[in-house]
Amino acid sequence: MIFVPLGLLDAIPDQVVHVDRVSDLSDLATVAVLVAVLAQSVTVLLGEVLYSGAVAQLIARTPPGARPSLLGVARSLSYGRLIAVDILFGLGIAVGLVLLVVPGVVAFTWFALAGPLVELDRLGVRAAFMRSRRLVRGHFWTVLAVLGPITLASEALTDAALSVAHGVLGDSLLADWLGESATNIVLSPLYAVAAVLITLRLSERLQSDRG
Repeated sequence: MIFVPLGLLDAIPDQVVHVDRVSDLSDLATVAVLVAVLAQSVTVLLGEVLYSGAVAQLIARTPPGARPSLLGVARSLSYGRLIAVDILFGLGIAVGLVLLVVPGVVAFTWFALAGPLVELDRLGVRAAFMRSRRLVRGHFWTVLAVLGPITLASEALTDAALSVAHGVLGDSLLADWLGESATNIVLSPLYAVAAVLITLRLSERLQSDRG
């Protein structure tokens, strides 16, 4: 439900880059490619925050031994706030990567826990980002060491899946869509579960330090 439509959003900038990278670029075409690359960076993690919110619901709000229904989870999600966090998170990382990479890595690490916090603590968008930064403070390298490799491995596997899809279907929108959707569906739970568990652990540690 989340990643099939988002796979299409990922595939569209891929197509722009494929079309223009092999030709002499005019000023307009160069701008189009830069916009596509920026859009590609934004959509890399698009959906991860929304999905991690759903995982947070399952892990933190389901009684032991219970089997929650998909409909129950779908009804309880804070869609507006999760989508807003999702877009701002991806945009912040994309802009940071354009600004010599390091700011993008910092933004990724500082705010990676905002999505789970929306559901776990019922926070608004701004409050979720602020609390994520507060939780990560003092644990920056730990959070990056856990979530960074998952993200990089997901990107590498996505590229491999897209190569296979292109070999079968050519450099088509359908190939990009299928490849992006399939890898997101398979790999996103790894990132989401890790993000939620880190959020829970750091929240417990912060409460214990205050106590």
